[in-house]
Amino acid sequence: MSNGGLLEKAKEQQMVDEVVAEAVPGTVISSPDRDVGFVDILKTLLIFAVAPLAVIMWFGVYLDFIPLSILVPVTIITSFAIVWWRLKIGVPGKEGFSQIRAIIVAGAYLVLLGFPLILGTVLQGEMSMGEIEFSDDGDTMVVKIRQNSLTSPTIEADISIEQSGTVVWSGSKSFSISKSDGKGDYGSISFSVSEFYADNALPNSPYTIQIDTGSNVMSATLDSASLSRTVTGVQGSTSGAISTNSDNCEGNKNSCLMGVALTAWAGLETLGGLPPAGLVEADYTLDARMEYAGSSVVTYPTVTVVNGQATWNSNSGEYGTGSAMVGSEGSQLPLAGSVQDAALNTLYIPKEDWQENDYGCYQFIVEVTQISPWSDGSVVSHNSFYEYSEEGADDEGNPATDEAWTVVSSC
Repeated sequence: MSNGGLLEKAKEQQMVDEVVAEAVPGTVISSPDRDVGFVDILKTLLIFAVAPLAVIMWFGVYLDFIPLSILVPVTIITSFAIVWWRLKIGVPGKEGFSQIRAIIVAGAYLVLLGFPLILGTVLQGEMSMGEIEFSDDGDTMVVKIRQNSLTSPTIEADISIEQSGTVVWSGSKSFSISKSDGKGDYGSISFSVSEFYADNALPNSPYTIQIDTGSNVMSATLDSASLSRTVTGVQGSTSGAISTNSDNCEGNKNSCLMGVALTAWAGLETLGGLPPAGLVEADYTLDARMEYAGSSVVTYPTVTVVNGQATWNSNSGEYGTGSAMVGSEGSQLPLAGSVQDAALNTLYIPKEDWQENDYGCYQFIVEVTQISPWSDGSVVSHNSFYEYSEEGADDEGNPATDEAWTVVSSC
């Protein structure tokens, strides 16, 4: 073939290409998709599989709004779906499905999920008993079991609680090391206090707990203040509100009794006649009344104490505000009246509100009742006696000039 013939054919082909380009302007001939290589698979797994799981493992415990038992599975499923889509693996059994990429991705996820389990088994820390806490209402005791671990194993434990060497509760409970805080990983076991409470831990009858997991035996002494809830000591007292303003007193007396302030104590019995010690977790009802010659003169509304909060019917201010706190700073409970006395720094019950207010001997009675398991229901009570009298009369028949409210041993 001559050179001229070849040259003419080249020119003809060039002309054809130009005509086609002009006839179909803007047409782009696309090349087939580049195949997914090993580097692409590795990058995708690192970004969309390894990184999310690492973040969840390290920081997931700080996400209080969603538990790890939900967060981890959701993260794994979402991550797996994104990786599958990014690597264009396709639908199994249909055209275009990449079996090799599917095997690589599945194997990678098995390694990612299995590695913490293997590492956790090898590097698992020693188990120990952590903090023992009581709920705000005092009804529940929670024992933390600490162990640093990458896994969340479920553990069965045999448990016994003793008071002064006597077993008051025993049984089995399971827990898992599935929580974490600033001190490390832990699991928790909950107990209802009413299940094992027998009597006050104070002053010298402490409770102890022993937890046996098979490979580890742990024990601790429980907080005695939180496990002292039975009222064993009660006291009551009255104080006279004395006025030295002659305008307030009948018969031109220099001083006279305006009323009395009532106070009760309920808690742990003490020696030497001192007021009972406060019991923070004690729940009880308290009744108080003042009698004259066997008849009630003042009957105070029943006071109910729950978790240190005392409440009663104030009768529109006749008996104070109707609430007070007791137990945390002592066992004293003022039984307020309707009139303020600056000298006594309390509200007293005026004499006009008494059923009877003659001179003579008065008895103040305080009674406390508890129910099971804190008590067998028996009443713990205290009586005190007071003499309401005139003073200052002389032998010449001059009238008394003062009134007094005095503590006496009996009526």
